Amino acid sequence: MALPKLDTPLYNITLPVSQKKISFRAFKVKEEKVLLTGKEGSAKDQLAAMRQLLINCVETPKDFDPDVLSMPDIEYLFIQLRARSVQNIVELKYRDKEDNIVYDFEVDLDDIKPTIDSDRQNKIKLNETIGIELMDPTLGVLSEIDITDMDNSENAYAVIAACTKQVWDADEVYDDFTKDELIDFLQSMDIKMFTKMKEFFETAPKITHELKYVNAEGNDRSIKLEGISDFF
Repeated sequence: MALPKLDTPLYNITLPVSQKKISFRAFKVKEEKVLLTGKEGSAKDQLAAMRQLLINCVETPKDFDPDVLSMPDIEYLFIQLRARSVQNIVELKYRDKEDNIVYDFEVDLDDIKPTIDSDRQNKIKLNETIGIELMDPTLGVLSEIDITDMDNSENAYAVIAACTKQVWDADEVYDDFTKDELIDFLQSMDIKMFTKMKEFFETAPKITHELKYVNAEGNDRSIKLEGISDFF
């Protein structure tokens, strides 16, 4: 006699940045191994594990492609997936650097949403006649480039090149260029121009949460969680 089939409920959310509607199921026991394996590896291993779980668990849209989503959307979707698959409460431990005591915290994943600057613009005027249109780094971009080290000029050029949609001047819009041509263009900028573009990435929507407590010395303390790895 065949064993009964287990119901697989679907959960519906709207991604906070792209506003895309997503329907997903909880991940299964065998799929949790993918997550645990990725957690023990490098940053790229973690992204690969996250990507695989999302591909497995998202039911609609049918053409779902995590590589085209920005990281805040990916992180929010993954947090919701984890909350529905395991539980929404995550227990964390941190050692206070002042009194050296380990403190316990509980974080409700349902309260975690990205901070979004409504005034942020993706079209940036570099000078009076030349401008550039950028997009936020996607999972596909971050799988290849380390955006956490934007002080590394090679990484910065690679990220900006991958995230540039078009360049314009007083006469024309340029949207058909090679990566090498774009990097040459970026390297010809002055410091003020390049800083404007770095600020675009530094002010990108982020998944953040602050833990506040009073330590044994009676001092107010806080811990800022930022990025998916800080929540698990």
